Amino acid sequence: MNKNDFSNIGFDYGLKPLFILVGDIEFSNLFTKADCKGILYMFVQGEKDEMIPVQMAFIFENEEPAEKFLDILLGWIEKSNNDGDAVSIDFIENNKGGYTLSISPEINRFVERMIPKNLKDRVTPIIMAQTHYKEIDTLGKNYLNFKANYKKAEEIAVGYIIGTLTKIVKQSKRYFTKKEFNFYKEDEIPTNSAALGYRATQELSDFDPKTLPKPPKETIKEISQRRITEIKSLLPLTYNRLKNLWLGDIQKRLEQDYSSEIIIQAICNLTIFERLKKIEDISPDFTKSGYSNRILDYLNETYESFDSYYPPDEYYTDELIIRQIQNDKKELETYLSK
Repeated sequence: MNKNDFSNIGFDYGLKPLFILVGDIEFSNLFTKADCKGILYMFVQGEKDEMIPVQMAFIFENEEPAEKFLDILLGWIEKSNNDGDAVSIDFIENNKGGYTLSISPEINRFVERMIPKNLKDRVTPIIMAQTHYKEIDTLGKNYLNFKANYKKAEEIAVGYIIGTLTKIVKQSKRYFTKKEFNFYKEDEIPTNSAALGYRATQELSDFDPKTLPKPPKETIKEISQRRITEIKSLLPLTYNRLKNLWLGDIQKRLEQDYSSEIIIQAICNLTIFERLKKIEDISPDFTKSGYSNRILDYLNETYESFDSYYPPDEYYTDELIIRQIQNDKKELETYLSK
């Protein structure tokens, strides 16, 4: 039996533990090393003399970091079911007559590929993702044509070339295709855009970091509703036993001071803690900081069966359950105070 001490640990099934997602920062370093000289836009003739964009390419000077940069972007795409829009490319027009190209992982697809499906609705993601900005001095004719007509193309290829603004030395053999592009004025970037950080990099006088989006926080009512739903889903046998009068006398006594769902939660927690104690190869630091995520992982990966362990009924004393209720209450209060 492992030596983790669960006596001061609480767990509330109604809460969604924070799940920190850290994105790749190396792509930004490689873009810088590749030394981008500009953006090349390519078109084909459409109806009514329209020029329809079919390709955009980064004009790089150094091939090795350029190829590694593309490797990373293609990796995001491959892990997002080969969806080229896993790479977010936004254009931010400034008040000086130029624009900034913003490159980053597209947030929704990033979250989708980073959070396991069985945790998707059970955690609150905190996203730390790099966005790279490339300044372009002028709103050139080709850029304006790209902006005006990109929606008329079925998809647009994105790759790179090695060369300068006047000479192409080599074109990349690999590329990806995208349909989604966003265009913003520098003072009209929406708060849900990965490009929002541009305003901070420019130290714009009206930029207030307090306006950045914050993690959602559920209400007490929402937490309470979710608590029992999650217990039913994660510990169905234990929940059914309790509703069928297992430990009925204790539940009845404690209901004079505590709600039924809080008592059920405490008994469920005491039960899973005893099961965890029997896992010999569990981390020796299981009960240290971040234990909520580890408990949730265990519950998601371990399905209850008729062979699941239960300590003897005499283990569940009024005193022990009340202490667990207090531990669970502290967990909720800590969440609400943040």
